[in-house]
Amino acid sequence: MQLLPELANKIIHEVSVILNEHLIVADESGTIVASTDADRIGNFHEGARNVVRKGEKLYITPERVKDLKGVKAGINLPIKFDHTVIGVIGITGDPREVEPYADLLRKMTELIIQESYHLEQREWEQRGLEAFFYEWIFANEVDEDFIHRGQMLGISIGTPYLCILLQVHTDKEIPEPQMESNVMNWFQSQFPNGGADFLIRWGKKRFLLIKNKSSEVGKEFLTYQLDRWRRYFLNHYHCNLSFGVSKSVAKLYINQVYLEAEKALQAARGAGEILFYEDLLLDIVLAEVCEKTKEEFVNRTLQSILHNEELLDTLSAYLLQKQSIKETSKSLHIHANTLHYRLKQITELTGLDPKNTEGATLFYVALHIIGNI
Repeated sequence: MQLLPELANKIIHEVSVILNEHLIVADESGTIVASTDADRIGNFHEGARNVVRKGEKLYITPERVKDLKGVKAGINLPIKFDHTVIGVIGITGDPREVEPYADLLRKMTELIIQESYHLEQREWEQRGLEAFFYEWIFANEVDEDFIHRGQMLGISIGTPYLCILLQVHTDKEIPEPQMESNVMNWFQSQFPNGGADFLIRWGKKRFLLIKNKSSEVGKEFLTYQLDRWRRYFLNHYHCNLSFGVSKSVAKLYINQVYLEAEKALQAARGAGEILFYEDLLLDIVLAEVCEKTKEEFVNRTLQSILHNEELLDTLSAYLLQKQSIKETSKSLHIHANTLHYRLKQITELTGLDPKNTEGATLFYVALHIIGNI
């Protein structure tokens, strides 16, 4: 492992929170790569180079300062990773006064390096999974070599997998790494499943869950699991989640299963919605219609009342109440005569009658496109 400046600065930052002393971190060549004194960064430190060569702690007394280039009084300690010296950390001051902190400083530094190494390994593993699943989703052919590569990553092609797309909705500015960490930590704690399920990043604030379906996972239980996830994030991080769940399961090819999850998520326009592909009807058709055509359709049916909130709400309520005058009046808290008047206005303005089948159908599709139904 290499002691890069980013890691060295992290060490300085985290250690200086505990120790109120001047610190340096030098690389294998003896060059200072991080310091609480910015003026020393980039300077050669002869004491550090000697520590790297001998692998031993070095006490630099005020008397020895003049004999070594670029040093100050203090203690320099080897930083070891996997029994190899990869750099040096130094604490400035009278060696007798800073001696009590020396071993604590070394242990803290090596723990930080170990943690960084494991995080880096996890990141590489995660990127490997992301690359594999991306290739699998868009693969035209799955051969023995590809199946073997999957096995090396713990992915058993041939096992039935569900696809679930997850979208994070938030108005808060949450740093991307923090949000990813929150989502991944919840997944690991709630979906252990012996490593048979996989969660990967899939674009901005979006994740793809590949869920093993070998054991019988019912729709009701899966909804419960996803809703717990949603409620936890809403309560703890003030952000909402929506989910699109495939109907089919993948064994050899996963593209169709992924597309089902994608269409379900697209249809789940409201934050916090959990939508299964098998529950989609009109959305399946609308998913194949381009945005320009949808816009033109809405303009032809609703343009004259599009900015009239009262008439739009009345029309939505009327269709949702199955064109019942009694139930619509009750839901809107208005008199039946008022409702008749508004429906007449809608017919006059649009040229379509919501009381007949054709008008009701056209209005329903248009309202569905703009999200009012």
